[in-house]
Amino acid sequence: MTVWYGIASFGVLGPYFFEDNEGAVVTVTSERYVAMHRNFCEPELRRHGIDLSSVWFQQDGATAQRATASLSVLREMFPQHVISRGGDVTWPALSPDLSACDYFLWGISKAEFSSLSLEP
Repeated sequence: MTVWYGIASFGVLGPYFFEDNEGAVVTVTSERYVAMHRNFCEPELRRHGIDLSSVWFQQDGATAQRATASLSVLREMFPQHVISRGGDVTWPALSPDLSACDYFLWGISKAEFSSLSLEP
């Protein structure tokens, strides 16, 4: 299972599952990452009345996240507010101070999905 979450001023954004049309798990590519932002993240933030120009967007810089297409979309959505490897503000790798998703959301994900059956 490949899932994306965000932490926002109103709470948790997501989950967003990276799946194909049949519900099968897919690898996160830059194209899929861009589509997630365009079709899920941006509309959800706007639905909550969030001014995108005020958002600081942080990611850890995985390959799909730091692709040129991905960073271009993020810079368009969050001007001068992208914290990432290759972003407007460099993300310090393995920094526990800036990894809220790694520490906070992991427990939520485990609790939320522990009841799911992973058998076909």
